[in-house]
Amino acid sequence: MANQSVCIIGGGIAGVGTWWTLAQPDQPGNQWDVTIIHDAARFGGHALTVPVTHNGGTTLVDTGVQFYVPMFYPNIDVLTGRPGIAERVPVARYDSLKVACGFPRLNGAARNWGNFDAYRGGADFAMYTPAMYRNAQRFQDTIDGALLDGDGSKTVAEYFGGLTVPYEQQQQFLSYFIDPYLSIINGYGAALSNQVTMDDLVPLFANLPGKYPGLGSFTNPGAGYGRFLQGASSLVEALAAQAQQLKPATAWMNTTVLSVAPAGHLPGPVTVTWQSGQGPIITRQFDKVIITTDILTAAGLLKSGGGPLWDSLYSKYLDKKDWQLQPGKCYIHSDVNLLSPDLRQQQETLQFTAYYAAQAAPPYYDMFHTYTTYLQQNIHNTPESAGLYLTMYGYIPDPGKGHVVPRQDLVLFAEDWQHGMWLPTFMMQAKRALHMAQGKGAARSYPGQLDTGIYFAGNNTTADSLEHAFISGEIIANWACGARYPLTGLHPLAWAMYEIFYQEFMFPMRSVSERLAHLGHALMRHL
Repeated sequence: MANQSVCIIGGGIAGVGTWWTLAQPDQPGNQWDVTIIHDAARFGGHALTVPVTHNGGTTLVDTGVQFYVPMFYPNIDVLTGRPGIAERVPVARYDSLKVACGFPRLNGAARNWGNFDAYRGGADFAMYTPAMYRNAQRFQDTIDGALLDGDGSKTVAEYFGGLTVPYEQQQQFLSYFIDPYLSIINGYGAALSNQVTMDDLVPLFANLPGKYPGLGSFTNPGAGYGRFLQGASSLVEALAAQAQQLKPATAWMNTTVLSVAPAGHLPGPVTVTWQSGQGPIITRQFDKVIITTDILTAAGLLKSGGGPLWDSLYSKYLDKKDWQLQPGKCYIHSDVNLLSPDLRQQQETLQFTAYYAAQAAPPYYDMFHTYTTYLQQNIHNTPESAGLYLTMYGYIPDPGKGHVVPRQDLVLFAEDWQHGMWLPTFMMQAKRALHMAQGKGAARSYPGQLDTGIYFAGNNTTADSLEHAFISGEIIANWACGARYPLTGLHPLAWAMYEIFYQEFMFPMRSVSERLAHLGHALMRHL
C-alpha cells in the first residue's frame, strides 16, 4: 500500500517542526510522504536570520526572534541539546538586556530613562526620578505575588484603576514605564493594558533569586535569556537537515501557494496550487494539507480555493474580526538618526523611541507611532555590527504622513509582516474555536467536525513565540497524522508545555474528567 501524502505550507519552525516530527523513525507519522512549500530561499519564517554586510564583515541579524528564554521555552531548550542539532545550533546566555526609552522633550528638557546605571542620572535621563524608581520596585514586587494574592487575574488597567493607594505620579509611571514595555512585548505600537493581565506579566517581571532573575526588570538589565549565535534560522535549518536525513521530503523553495481547496465530496483529496518563481502554475492533490502561515494568510488561500466550505465552515472560524493581527514592518539599516537625539550614547540593547511621535497633549507622544530599535553592536559585540540597527514598527510607516523611517540609501533589508500580542491569552476565544475548522484527527474527532484533510498550525494557534510555534507543529503532526510526541524522555517541562497547549488551546477537552483521562493516558505514553 502506498504511503499517504501530506503537504506542509510554510517553512518556519511550525512547518519544519511538523516535518521533523513526522520524520522521526518507528512511529506512525513516518509513513507519510511530505511535500513542504516555502516562499523564501531558506527555511526560517519569523525565525528569519539575514546575513548583512556592513563595516567590511557579515552580521547575522535576526528580524523576528531576538532572544529565547530557556526556562519558559523548554522544547526549544531540549532541541538545542539534541545530537545532530546541538552541533549546528550554538547558543549562549544573554544576561544583559538593557532597555532605554526616549520621549519628546518637554519645555526643552529631555525625558528618557534606562534600566541600567549609566542611563539613570543626569539631565538627559530625568524620567528616572526617585519616585519612579520606587514605583518600579513596587510593581515588580506586586508581580512576584500576583499568582497568590488575587491580583493576577486583573488586567493591568484594572489593577492600576482599583488601587486603594495609587502609585506616586501614577499616570507618568503608566505612560513612560508600563506602556512602553507593554508596547515592546505586544508587537510594537500598542500597550493593550486592558487586555494584558498581571498573571501574563509574571514570566517577564517575576524574580526568583538564584533561579530566575527577571527578564524585564525596570531596575536592572534583564537576565535569563539565550541567544542563537548563528541566528534563529540556524535552529529551523538544523531541523530541516535532520528531517531530510531521516525521511526525505520534496521541498519547494521560493514558491508561492496560490490556493488550497478541499474536495467537493468529503472525505477526499485536498488540491493545492502554487507557483515557483516565474515558473508554471502547478496543481496537485494531497491526502492532507497543513497550513502554518498566519491565520489571515491561511484564510486567503482557502477563500481563493473556492467551493461551498468557505461560506459554511472557514468563514466562521477564520474571520478577520476574530484574529486581531496587524501589519508591521522591520528595517535593517545604518541610520543613527532613528535613535532619539538624547540617546546617542548607544549603550542599550534596545531602544523604545517615542521622540518622533510627539503630540500636544499628555503623555505628549502617540503610542501607535512609536517604534523599537535593536542596536546590533550591543548584541553581537563585533566591529562589523557597529552602527547597525534593526528597527521594528507595529504599523506600516509612511514617510508621506510624517512617519520617521531610515534613509533609503542606508536600508540594507526591509520586510512586512503580520503580528499580534505574544501572550497565549491573546485571541483565546478564536484559538479555542479553531478546532472546529481543523480536519478530523487520526485517532479522535469532535461531533460535527468535518473530514476536510486541512489543518492549521503556527504561532497564531498557540502563542507568539518560537517555543509555541514549534509546539503547534508537534500537536498537528499527532492530531492529523498520528505522530508521537518526539521529545520523549526525562523532559517533563517540555512535555507539559506540549500537553497544556494541546488540550487547552488547540484541541480543548470538553470536561474536566476528559482532560484528566487524556492527561493520564498521555503521561503513561510519555513515561
